[in-house]
Amino acid sequence: MLLRNILVASLAVCVSSPFVSAWTFSNATLAINERSGTLETRLFSMSVPLPDIMSLPSSALARLRFTVRSDLTPDTNNKPHQAYAIIEDPVTKLESSFAVDVRENGRARVDIDYKTIPTALLGPNKPLTMTIVLASFGTESPLKVEIGQIQPVYNGPAPAGPLRFGPKPEITHRFRPDPKFVSSTISLFFSAIIVFVAIVLIGNWLYLGAMPFKLLTALASSPLGHLGFFTSIVAMEIAFFKYYLGSTIFNLIAQVSVLAPIAFLSGSRALREVRSRRLKGEW
Repeated sequence: MLLRNILVASLAVCVSSPFVSAWTFSNATLAINERSGTLETRLFSMSVPLPDIMSLPSSALARLRFTVRSDLTPDTNNKPHQAYAIIEDPVTKLESSFAVDVRENGRARVDIDYKTIPTALLGPNKPLTMTIVLASFGTESPLKVEIGQIQPVYNGPAPAGPLRFGPKPEITHRFRPDPKFVSSTISLFFSAIIVFVAIVLIGNWLYLGAMPFKLLTALASSPLGHLGFFTSIVAMEIAFFKYYLGSTIFNLIAQVSVLAPIAFLSGSRALREVRSRRLKGEW
């Protein structure tokens, strides 16, 4: 892209020379095409540009066709080394170039799609000047001819101007406030529910005939099962309480992943011991 712009700029400088160009073109047409077909076609020449501004809808493209001729080699080579169609904003002098495909017989073509036009060239009521540039190496003088204007249809907001180096507005960082703990009233409410459920559970055990004095017997029958299960449950409660106080979720997951297998294995042994006593009628 940069190389193409440099070449176009150098061609424009060369065009300003006082020599008459050896390049000409004829049979020139500019057509506005959509998928449904051709909307408009205009003829022009080197001496007679387009009479009116041609409108280019957003879903269309401009098809430029003409025949190139070299006065030095009209029968052998009518293909210039450089051929461009340039659209330019006459107010800002911003421009964009499109390479023209030229065959050996001089037939040239280029399609300018609306979508390929830079946004800096778009705007309401903003006609763009179209120019053809032909040039080659050697002694042949280049050709630069303005052929008319096209008006890309633009209904959006005005394009933003180019970015400039300079101070930017101050950036103010706003951090989220620190997380707040649940109010003490809610904590006491749920704690009371837990204590009430525990009292109801113990009451039901006593009502169903559980014998507290059998605790020593149970511990003697399966100490690892009962102590391991009880200890792992208490350790899990401590882990969740530490998470409530500010510990990370990763620490909680690591602690639970260690305590869960211990609770499962020790709980299984404790339940087997309780089942054996229940079968004997020693509940």
